[in-house]
Amino acid sequence: MKVAVSEFKAKCTHFLRAVEEGKEKVEVTRRGKVIAVVSSSATGKPDPKLFLDCLHGDISFSPDWDEPLGDHDWDACR
Repeated sequence: MKVAVSEFKAKCTHFLRAVEEGKEKVEVTRRGKVIAVVSSSATGKPDPKLFLDCLHGDISFSPDWDEPLGDHDWDACR
């Protein structure tokens, strides 16, 4: 179901109950464009793969990330 953001804001708990019961997937729109989708996960638990996929390309490691820490680094980590 598509709902304007103003209506979603006014009736948020109603829409969330419908999603929770598995009846609906709500697409929130602004000026006719979908800006958010509210849906229930099939298992009731978040999918870690989806979370990790959203980080793809945003994380980088220094070349020496796996080198042992020196005494100064240990003190800084406390």
